[in-house]
Amino acid sequence: MAEITRPELCIVGAGALGIALAQHARRLGAEVTLVDRGHAEPGDGPQRAMQVASLVASASRAQAMRQAGALGLASADPKISMRAVQERAQGLAAEQSSLDSRERLTGLGISVLRGATRFVDAMTLAVGDVQVRPQAIVLAVGGAALLPAVPGLDEAGYFTPDSILENSRKLTHLLVIGADPEGLALAQAFARLGSDVTLVPQGAALPGFDIEAASVVLQCLGEEGVRVVDGGMVGEVHPRSQGIGATITLPDGASEALDISHVLVCAGSQASLDDIGLEAARLRPLRGKARQFALGALGQTSNRRIRVVGAGAGIGQWHHALSHGRAVIQALVLGTSRHQPAHQPQLVQTEPALAQIGRWPSDSKPLATGHAILRSGLMENGKARAAGQDRGLVKVLVNPKGQVMAASLAGPEAGELAGVLALAMEKGIPLAQLADLSLPHPSLLAILAALGENHRRAETVSPFARRIGALRRRLRV
Repeated sequence: MAEITRPELCIVGAGALGIALAQHARRLGAEVTLVDRGHAEPGDGPQRAMQVASLVASASRAQAMRQAGALGLASADPKISMRAVQERAQGLAAEQSSLDSRERLTGLGISVLRGATRFVDAMTLAVGDVQVRPQAIVLAVGGAALLPAVPGLDEAGYFTPDSILENSRKLTHLLVIGADPEGLALAQAFARLGSDVTLVPQGAALPGFDIEAASVVLQCLGEEGVRVVDGGMVGEVHPRSQGIGATITLPDGASEALDISHVLVCAGSQASLDDIGLEAARLRPLRGKARQFALGALGQTSNRRIRVVGAGAGIGQWHHALSHGRAVIQALVLGTSRHQPAHQPQLVQTEPALAQIGRWPSDSKPLATGHAILRSGLMENGKARAAGQDRGLVKVLVNPKGQVMAASLAGPEAGELAGVLALAMEKGIPLAQLADLSLPHPSLLAILAALGENHRRAETVSPFARRIGALRRRLRV
């Protein structure tokens, strides 16, 4: 007879997201069981982010060597060993793995079950020989790579953002299909590490981002040798005995043949739920979205006892998934969420980085009355100029009260600057108040203070306030 366990909360998926949420639930006092499905969660491994960060850092250092002349130093052509670069990345990831070990989680009071996982009915999970019947289930599974319908792709073979981190050979000519944020970062990294790179976004590059800010990033990628075929499509991949061929359709409708060595697919991801028994769980996906199940803001699904976070809720970027997941856990454990993040930046971790927060109005519509757009280029920022990273801008939309409604940023530390604006949006802090920030000089944050000062100068003082001020001055005489 199968063993039966009845925890308060069961989190399915022992990737980075599931582990983080299990620890968060335990800190809140919940009895938690974490289910390891017996394989790595795609796109969500605990060490994957460390590997990507290490790869990007190595690529950034190589580019800095090439551009050292701009800072008065001798430029050098770096000698790159992909094996050494990847071994360093894998070593850092291995050091991180001890933080996510089963022994450490068990020591924190989290029960960990490992084995093939499948729903038996709407509220019972079979994990190996154990049946789990919790009060609530959170699906924190990883996201498997979405594959575009390109003839010849399977036959030729391809990398995903997961598998390319295991590659230790130089890639002569890498074709990147799709342009999700990670795809752009990897395209730049491999170009800096010596590969020819062609990126075909299967439509517009960086859709949804402000055109002005996005163009800064795309131009910089082009100058570094990444060919971005904005508006292009890969029509077919041709396996060969030596190398690979590809046919792409250009924005004007013309066709072009490419000789490439490898293919990287970065066209997004979908929840890895093929073998979990969705019918038994009574989970119905959203119409037209086969692997998205969230019906409400806090991961509610067609089964009232099952919540989804991360890929299952259609959330791809890690910082979004973690913030949303914590709000879901709080709602389940505490009965209400202490914090429901409404404003999360979209990030592209290239150099310069690209960040966007809030929703910009359509270019075809005039701004609403009282709204204004303020912008400042990094050429005006002392810290960016000193570092030789003055390509970029910050662009902010404010409402009649001076509160930030949307922002786009292209430049160094764009994600961190966007985080400050996200806090201002959430707290309703007027842009002008950022002029009062006490900052060291020089500082990248000074660009936000400068925008606040510019907005403050545009503010008018009412006649009544002027009269009161004049009266106070006279009384002081």
